[in-house]
Amino acid sequence: MMAGHSLAKILSGFVWTMLFLNNIFYFIGDLGPLFIVLALTGLELGVAISQAHVSTISICIYLNDATNLHQIALPYY
Repeated sequence: MMAGHSLAKILSGFVWTMLFLNNIFYFIGDLGPLFIVLALTGLELGVAISQAHVSTISICIYLNDATNLHQIALPYY
């Protein structure tokens, strides 16, 4: 779960360093890692949304089972 965060941290540090080298070739070469960081941020957002969705559905299923399946069936006399 921390691999995406670690990769984004490492690459953003690399991009930040490349921005301050004051050479046009380094700046052009910096656009690649910058776009990769932006793409990873989008992927991390997608992963966060899917994890929230799965957690919400799991909680809803659990609450439904806890409230509806655990009722005592009394016999009718």
